[in-house]
Amino acid sequence: MQKNRKGIACGGQWIVDRLKCIDQYPQEFSVAMIADEKFSGGGCSFNVIMNLAKFDSALPLTAVGLIGDDADGRWIVEELSQYPNISLDHLIPKEKGRTSYTDVYSASAGNSRTFFHYPGTNSLFSDKSVDIGNLNVALFHLGYLGILEGLDQSDSRYGTKSARLLSRLQKHGIKTSVDLITTDRSDFCEIVDPALQYTDYLIINEMEASRLNRIPIRVNGKIDIDALQQNAEMLLSKGVGEFVVIHFPEGALLQTQQGETVCQPSLQLPDNFIVGSTGAGDSFCAAVIYGIYQKWDFHDMMHFAVCAGAQNLRDLSSTGAMTKWQKVITLYDKFSKQKFLLE
Repeated sequence: MQKNRKGIACGGQWIVDRLKCIDQYPQEFSVAMIADEKFSGGGCSFNVIMNLAKFDSALPLTAVGLIGDDADGRWIVEELSQYPNISLDHLIPKEKGRTSYTDVYSASAGNSRTFFHYPGTNSLFSDKSVDIGNLNVALFHLGYLGILEGLDQSDSRYGTKSARLLSRLQKHGIKTSVDLITTDRSDFCEIVDPALQYTDYLIINEMEASRLNRIPIRVNGKIDIDALQQNAEMLLSKGVGEFVVIHFPEGALLQTQQGETVCQPSLQLPDNFIVGSTGAGDSFCAAVIYGIYQKWDFHDMMHFAVCAGAQNLRDLSSTGAMTKWQKVITLYDKFSKQKFLLE
C-alpha cells in the first residue's frame, strides 16, 4: 500500500434489500409461505463496507457512489452513519433519482435464493462519479461489474468505462479490488475482461470464473480442482496484477501471479448454525480485503475469509451477524476441517 494513503473505499452498488424467507420457491400460479422477513442494506459496496466497519472500528473507510434523495437513500446514510470510521463525503444523493433495491426470496428448502433487482441510481454511476483527486485511500473495492450500467458501457480507449476508472485509480497510487455479479447476460466477458488488466485483486465465485473462461469448475456436482486452478491461472493471464480468489460453498482457492496457491476449505458447521445466506460472498470478500490491507499472510487471510463467510450465515440479512474480526476468527478453531476436502 502507498505509505501516504490510508483506508479503503467501497464503490459501486448501494442497495436496500427486502428479504423474505419462504418455505419453497413456488411454481407459476402457486403459493409460497413467508416465514420471516427483514429490511436491510445490500449490494457489494454496502455489504463490504459494513463488514469492514464491524471488523475494525479504527479502519478508515469511504463510501463511494450514488443514491436517491428518498427514504431508502436516507436509510442507507443513517445505517452508515452509525460507524464514525465511514466517510460519506463521496456518497452522493441524486435529487430526482430513486435508490436501487432488491427483493430477495430465500427458500429454506435447499437454501436457495432468488433476486428481483431495480437498478435505480446505481445505473448512473460512472467513471466520472469518482472524485479520485480527493480520494485519499490505499485500496478501492469496486462491485459488481455486470450490473453497473454506467461502468459496463464500452470505451474506445480502455474497452469499458470500468477499465477506465480502474486505470485512473491505479495511476493515482490506489490498489484496485473487483467483484462481479453472477449473471446470464451474453456479453459478460466483454464487460469484465477489459477491467482485469487494471485489477490488482479479483475476488469472485466459481460460477463467475467459469463464465469468464468457459471452463466448468463444478462437474457432476463436485468441484474439479484442476479446472479451478486452470481458471485462476487464466484470469491472471488476462491481467490481474496480484492474485485471484475463487470461492464456492465448499471452500476457496487463492492463486498469485508469483505461482503461490492456497486451497482453503469452508468450515464444518452444525445443522442449526445457518439462518440465511444473503451476503455471504460479500462477507468473505470483505475479509480478504481486510487481510490485504493489514498485509496478512495468505493462509491467515483465507482462514479469516471462511470464518467471515460462516459468521454471515447466522442472520437473515447481509451484514447483521458480523462482529469484530478477533471474535470472527475464533470460528476457525471451533469448526475448521482438517484438510481440503476437494483434493
